Amino acid sequence: MSRLDLATAIDVVGLLRHILWKEAPGCNRERLLDDHIVSAEAFTWQLKNTTSPYNGALGQYIWDKSSKGRTNFTIDILRYIGYTKQEIGQVVFINGTADVTLSQFNQTRAVLAEPLEMKKIKLRVATQQQDPFIMIGPDNTYSGFSYDLIQKISENTRYEFELYETEDDDVKVKTNGMVNALVSGNASMAIGALEVTAEREKLISFSYTVMSSQASILIKKADSTTNYFQFLGPFSGELWAMILLFIMVAGLALYVMSRFDPTQEGNVQRFDLKESLWYSLNIILQGSTDYSPQTTSMRAIIAFFWFCVLIIEAAYTANLAAHLTLQQIDNRIKTVHDLAGQSSLMYGVERGSDLHEFLQNTKEDPYERLWAFIKLNEDKVLLDNTTEIINRVKAGTMAFIADGVTNGYYANQHCGIESIVQNFQTKDFSLGFPKGAPYLDDINQALLRLKEEGVLDTLRSKWLETGKNCTEEDKSRSISQKTTPELELTNMIGVFIVLGVFIGVAIIVDVASRMYKWDKNTRKAKTTTELNQSCETNVFDNQVNK
Repeated sequence: MSRLDLATAIDVVGLLRHILWKEAPGCNRERLLDDHIVSAEAFTWQLKNTTSPYNGALGQYIWDKSSKGRTNFTIDILRYIGYTKQEIGQVVFINGTADVTLSQFNQTRAVLAEPLEMKKIKLRVATQQQDPFIMIGPDNTYSGFSYDLIQKISENTRYEFELYETEDDDVKVKTNGMVNALVSGNASMAIGALEVTAEREKLISFSYTVMSSQASILIKKADSTTNYFQFLGPFSGELWAMILLFIMVAGLALYVMSRFDPTQEGNVQRFDLKESLWYSLNIILQGSTDYSPQTTSMRAIIAFFWFCVLIIEAAYTANLAAHLTLQQIDNRIKTVHDLAGQSSLMYGVERGSDLHEFLQNTKEDPYERLWAFIKLNEDKVLLDNTTEIINRVKAGTMAFIADGVTNGYYANQHCGIESIVQNFQTKDFSLGFPKGAPYLDDINQALLRLKEEGVLDTLRSKWLETGKNCTEEDKSRSISQKTTPELELTNMIGVFIVLGVFIGVAIIVDVASRMYKWDKNTRKAKTTTELNQSCETNVFDNQVNK
């Protein structure tokens, strides 16, 4: 809508009021509706008999019964150079006669020495604080997704923006302070968490969609369950101790029986205590041995030991598979159906929000069950304080249902919680404008350019990427990060830790053994040297005495 169209519309309404309303008698001079004017004929009669002039947006209206058109008006003759206008004359109509007046001006075409810079047009922008769209800091400093977006728009258009915060009303779903500011003409544009709805579309115009969202559940992440020794999980600590004792008992039994084995006499490879324990350990680890017992009693012990090892290994393999499978099963709450089907964890919504109205008016399952629980615990679960919401979710005492954009931002800032997107309550967010705003097309073109250049995706990633400030361990606790049941390094790293420990122990023992032998040999050599020197001294003394 052009300025002329807007001024014409204003004058049409003003003229109707001027004709249909009249001043009441009395000192207060209040305007009263003339109730007897109800038909077109009466309106035409009233129009013909109107004599008082009307001052409108396009000038003064004076009624002339001899003509059906405007007779007295002025038209300015303008010349535009770029975005600069210059008045070069006027055409004045008086009683139907035109009087043209031209100013002196340089009629040669203007030549610009350098590209003409666009003159910025300032627009007053209404907004409201809502993370992460608009956040207002100290000294009225702004930040957030929407603020960064209009800065990019300003760089790509001839508009600059002056932000001011509006007050909200009690009905947040159908309208809010930003919408009211646009309707009343107090703002040229609105940014923030402005959802596109049918009711608002009747009142204002929207730009292209800048962000889409769905409802989500804000919930505490599972506690860290990292266990480097999961391979020990299939058996209890008592059972592992019993198995170690079982190995030692079997080795001692072999050692005792070998003492009475006549085949061991004179044999280099004997079942001494060390070899007996090593033999039993080899059996349970399915290793190989260089020799085996020869007597019936020792073979009976070994046969029964093999049988027990077979049972132990089969039980361990089965329990290990079951244990690792259970580790991959996630019984945490993932959907609103899970929320509605339990009563141990409280859940709620923001008081007065669109989700509040949605759950209150929806009669389908599970939303009806969700609302029944919320209504029953209204004082505890209908919240409007962000700090309280975050603290209760982090403590694991509550799940919070809200818009996915807002919940995603909270999860981004706090690594101990996560946002689980749901498949309902889809909404679009846009920029708001008054009906017929002439600059709406320019803003939409800028938005399309930003979308094609990937700027919108960059801004969404900056403000909404969940867990970008979290560690990999924190991310692994998120439901969204559990993709495949494959084993990871953390599942089996304990095996390598044990291997490394025993390698270290072996090296230490070997070094200690070598040092002991070296020290022993050194002492022995020293003793031998001293003894030889003593003998030589005695021999020399004996020869001297002779």
